[in-house]
Amino acid sequence: MRAIAEVARSRRADFVLVAGDVLDDNGLGRDNLQQTADALRSYGDIPVGLLPGNHDAATTDSALMRLELPPTVRVLARREPARFGESWVYPCPLLRRHEMDDPTRWLPAREPGDGIRIAVAHGGVIDFADAAQTGDSETPNLIDATRVIAKGFDYLALGDWHGTFRFGSRAWYSGAPEATRFKESEPGAVLLVEIDGPGAEPRVERIPVAQTRWLTLEQELVDDAQVGQLRGQLDSLEERSLTLLNVKLRGAISLSARDALDALLADYAERLVYLRQDVSGLQTRATDADLVRLRAEGFMAEALDNLRESPDEQAKDAIRLLYRLNREAADEAA
Repeated sequence: MRAIAEVARSRRADFVLVAGDVLDDNGLGRDNLQQTADALRSYGDIPVGLLPGNHDAATTDSALMRLELPPTVRVLARREPARFGESWVYPCPLLRRHEMDDPTRWLPAREPGDGIRIAVAHGGVIDFADAAQTGDSETPNLIDATRVIAKGFDYLALGDWHGTFRFGSRAWYSGAPEATRFKESEPGAVLLVEIDGPGAEPRVERIPVAQTRWLTLEQELVDDAQVGQLRGQLDSLEERSLTLLNVKLRGAISLSARDALDALLADYAERLVYLRQDVSGLQTRATDADLVRLRAEGFMAEALDNLRESPDEQAKDAIRLLYRLNREAADEAA
């Protein structure tokens, strides 16, 4: 929120609109509401409009309504036009979490002499003709953006989708200011929208504001040396304390390399904000060098040979466990 305020001040925005989901839930406690109120004060004298979305709908228990707001910030909980500078903003708040009717349906058509008209809504855009054929028309919070623009609106500010998305020159999703999942496309930005006058084409600029970085690293490991290369990649990450990393590994490496890999991932699990590991596609093969450390006389040698020849994945896991226990015992003895 403060990062958005900084952009608004530096770019001399006339006002700021948040298209829903200011808060994650209407059941938030006073501590979360206080944090939000404090952040909203960072906008200073810039007018701010907060639209209720599906997470903070304008219900009787609305958390937005419980915020102690500065005088320049208002909750757009009514479906009626509101003046922001030289523009008229037409809010389409969600009055419940799931609206089966299009929340923009109430919007009036342009009248002669109307100034700049901006609609702000929260939900998904869809081709309603296709929805009628597929049955998706029963999905809640659907918005007919084409109809809104046809009514003479200069711009439609959309919320709900977490990534920046352009639905025509006059309708945009800004996306969430911070990512929430690895699969999100183009999150972490705000949109600076400039409209010279009624009917003028909007100029839209995407401005990144995210502090956290969500990265995905996928690799196939076919050589033990690649574990060292992976360490180099992780060591070169900037701002690790603000980075969330999704690591997907496949292939096959030796026991000793897998041991080094596990230690590497455990190390970075403590350095990063979050580390997700998917090594389900990575196999471990016992090499001759691995077995030298494990081989013993009698039963143990025969057992290791049998395990090595077995195609069963559990056998490979057993050799890996024996290798690790043997190494740890040697380390302790040293």
